[in-house]
Amino acid sequence: MLSLCAAFCWGIISPAAKIVSAAEIDLMTLMIFRSLFALAASGLCLFISGQRARLHVGRETARFYFICGAFSVALAGGGYLKSLAYLTVAQAIVIHYTFPLATLAGSMWVTREKPTPLQVAAGFIIVAGVVTGMGGSAASFTSIPAAGFIWAALAVIGISGQALVARRFSISHETDELAMLFYSNLFGSALLIAYKTLFAGWRDAALVTPRLFALMSLVAFTGSFLSYGFFYAALKYIPAAVVSLFCTFEIVVAVGLTALFVGQAPSPHEAAGCALILIAIFCASVAPKEKR
Repeated sequence: MLSLCAAFCWGIISPAAKIVSAAEIDLMTLMIFRSLFALAASGLCLFISGQRARLHVGRETARFYFICGAFSVALAGGGYLKSLAYLTVAQAIVIHYTFPLATLAGSMWVTREKPTPLQVAAGFIIVAGVVTGMGGSAASFTSIPAAGFIWAALAVIGISGQALVARRFSISHETDELAMLFYSNLFGSALLIAYKTLFAGWRDAALVTPRLFALMSLVAFTGSFLSYGFFYAALKYIPAAVVSLFCTFEIVVAVGLTALFVGQAPSPHEAAGCALILIAIFCASVAPKEKR
């Protein structure tokens, strides 16, 4: 349930990002805003509740938070947005949603949690569902620019890596979602701010209107603060591979909300793709039989 809540929150990002992008605001700016919002919100929660002591962490935990920030904010968020500068949206999304397969493969070595055959099948069904939903043919994926592929691959490494690292740490340590949110966004936003300052600049910030600021705040609250809180909490209870599979529900939510708020009804191939993803989520939810 926690991972599905995270997916629902992430599903709000895509239709909102369409509006922000149409206003000629760099999506990297939106990513940095989301991260800074989550940083401030998690810090405020700890401050108001009188639990600032939870921010006092040891060196090992600080290293873990830095790795989470690099994976989740810098690589997963920044890498995906940079890939869109070189790839078509269909190419970027299809590569991005191979992350459940990457997490399934990594879980056998990083967390020592072997996925079930149904979970492996679910990973491939999700890729098939995304390709179907994008209306992509094999020809549309034969000429992928190397730079775009590298950025997209970094995003896959980021989102899979954060799930695996957070799951492994939670198995052997007591994790704190608010402190994890605070420090991962602190380190991750610092990396993205440095990159944008050096290579892109901040001229687009002047285009943010009060209405867009409110929309960006909503996206930050749901797509960074709530979603990652649910995501990290889910990793306490279920393997990283299962969490990654459930999080693809984000696509179904995005298609539904786009139809509701943008007025863009899903096409037949989008509906078919969503159906395949729901089938995959059902396969992932089937509990393995206990060995006697």
